Amino acid sequence: MDFNLSRITEVAKKLKINQINSKVFTVAGTNGKGSTVAILESILVESGYNVGSYTSPHIIEFNERIKINKTSVKTKEICEAFEIIEEFRGNITLTFFEFSTLAALIIFIKYNLDVVILEVGLGGRLDAVNIIDPDVSIITNIGLDHTSILGSDTEKIAYEKSGIMRKNKPTIVGYSKTHLSVIKNSEVIGSNLNIINRDFFYKIKSNDEWNFFNNDNVKINCIISSIKGKIQISNAATAIQAIYRCDGISFNKNDIKNGIKKSNIIGRFQVIEGKPVTILDVAHNEQSICILAENLKKYYPKNNLHAVFSVLKDKDIDQMLRHLKNVFQTWHISNCNNERALSVKDLGKNCFFITENLNVYDSIEEAYNGAIRNINDNDIVVVFGSSYTVAPILIK
Repeated sequence: MDFNLSRITEVAKKLKINQINSKVFTVAGTNGKGSTVAILESILVESGYNVGSYTSPHIIEFNERIKINKTSVKTKEICEAFEIIEEFRGNITLTFFEFSTLAALIIFIKYNLDVVILEVGLGGRLDAVNIIDPDVSIITNIGLDHTSILGSDTEKIAYEKSGIMRKNKPTIVGYSKTHLSVIKNSEVIGSNLNIINRDFFYKIKSNDEWNFFNNDNVKINCIISSIKGKIQISNAATAIQAIYRCDGISFNKNDIKNGIKKSNIIGRFQVIEGKPVTILDVAHNEQSICILAENLKKYYPKNNLHAVFSVLKDKDIDQMLRHLKNVFQTWHISNCNNERALSVKDLGKNCFFITENLNVYDSIEEAYNGAIRNINDNDIVVVFGSSYTVAPILIK
């Protein structure tokens, strides 16, 4: 199906949901979108606002995609919204994501929310959420992913993601080497860029504390708790600047600190304590795999690490795996439960640097059980490669 907004826009107008009265944050980026949404949502709820969030993909169940004040909506509400869309769409064909986006908007409008946070599914310019004008746009970072759709280089991808910007509205950019296409597009559109390390900053003071500050002399001391790794602190700083730049949203420093502390970031370097410790990470492209490798080396430099891995076949496996050489003592690979999964046979070919420590299984559950068999209490099992890899272990 061709990518354009004409179909979903037409249906949204029929439903009278193409405009909403809530303050809207739209979040795009190759990685970090879900984490930034979770932090934004947590801070705003802590500040007393009624908040709706729309994210994708889900990890365990569809309801995760649509939340009110950090709680997934009921199946009944989603089904009722789908029935309304089916009634109004007529002969207009919609994609699964377009259906989901319209359902989220119907539910959000019903709740008359103060704030709505929309995570882009793919790209930005032609993504379904872009039918709604944001008050603040956020671009977390740019990397190579979905190149067959978004473009073969990061400038082209950056252009697509910058399509969420709006005239006279702020755009918060969470990476410092901002692409020229983002800068030029902001000038054409008339959006006010706020770039990390130029307009706002963070500084890690210790293993327990980091500081946010910006050019308007706003300073906030934050605790490193549930958010691990430099990238998550960058996401948190981006979220703070977005809230600061949103007209009509007030905050205090304690709400921000407590909101970050209470943010629940599932499947993003999620540490599950036990014997052994298990780390779940949906890292699924070169950029996110590189971040995962850095975090493992930083936080667990002396532990033996064991990989449980599967991936989708449209990913650049060679580029992903080159960052993981000599990181893991053993590898446990399987197909994930998705029709787009890379076969175990092809996956094994890509693990060219692994010889005697490569183990193959029929399912992720079996791969995980194989990984925890006969290892020491201080060893760590890392489950990663996609949301489909992580999901079976979260359910356990």
